[in-house]
Amino acid sequence: MLQYIKIWIINICTAVFFITAVEMILPNNKMKKYAKFVLGLILITVIMNPIIKIFDKDFNINSYVDTAYEYFENKNYKKNYDKYKISNIDNTASVFSKNLEKICLDKLKEKFPKDNYEVLIDVSFDKEKENFVIDLVNVGFTDKKIKKIKKIKIGDSKGPEKSDVSNNKKCDDIKDYLSVALNIPKSKIKVHTI
Repeated sequence: MLQYIKIWIINICTAVFFITAVEMILPNNKMKKYAKFVLGLILITVIMNPIIKIFDKDFNINSYVDTAYEYFENKNYKKNYDKYKISNIDNTASVFSKNLEKICLDKLKEKFPKDNYEVLIDVSFDKEKENFVIDLVNVGFTDKKIKKIKKIKIGDSKGPEKSDVSNNKKCDDIKDYLSVALNIPKSKIKVHTI
């Protein structure tokens, strides 16, 4: 037991001596604080190594260092980085789309309070510019007005009548409003009645 304590103290003294020598050699610049941080981590590792071995007999700092070295040497981090980047982009696009849908609903209800709306927004990630792009804004609306009953003739084979001109005007008004509010071209906005 005393032998282990003796080795531990010698290791700590050696580490402190090494750290002091390196700090004396370092120039006084911005890099010195980072070097001190790394040297502090080394000292903490030297101090903690025997304490960790008390609780875990199989603990060996060298095996963890070797595992980390292999991880970076084999470039496994690139695979994980790409996987997490794609996942992060997808999640961000989904959240961005949902938030934008909510904002559009609020703005439409504020501007045109007499109608009900459903908004779906498609968003994609532009890799070249590294930003999100609104691909399509799909707005469905219903008038809260009571509609007149249309006459229906039995045996009439005509197709459905064209929609009201007032609905077309309403669709254009919604497109104009959202185009300005979202700063996107009208061609990316589709409005229809529900």
